[in-house]
Amino acid sequence: MGTPQEAVVRQCLALFHSTGQPDLARIAPLFAEDATYHALVPRGPVHRGRAAVLAELGLQFSRYDECHCEILAMASTQRHVFTERRDHVSMHKAARRIYSSVNAVFELDEQLRIVAWREYWDAGDIARQLGITVEQLDQHMLERHS
Repeated sequence: MGTPQEAVVRQCLALFHSTGQPDLARIAPLFAEDATYHALVPRGPVHRGRAAVLAELGLQFSRYDECHCEILAMASTQRHVFTERRDHVSMHKAARRIYSSVNAVFELDEQLRIVAWREYWDAGDIARQLGITVEQLDQHMLERHS
């Protein structure tokens, strides 16, 4: 039903999840000027505005690289795209490769730009793979936003 919307999301994920640094200049036009990004619903902060979204995406790659996005399922409507993914990343600080099972919701406007991106993943699973507590993971995530 939402094939053009799914194509935008696939393009965004392909540009962001790569072996090198994401090309934020190529990702930027996919987002509306007033877009929001919530990387961990409901715990994490909401980044508002295209510049803030791109800054957060770039900041994430200061923590990890070699990101591979495995799309397991995708469904869409005229305005929403739902994805089930498994993201594999190499964490710099922990010096180990981990994965995250992610469900994400993308909202798109009439011009097929992303106006909202919300991700839902199990912080406990990530903390376990890193050998830290969920509280330590929360602190790690909030450090970069203070």
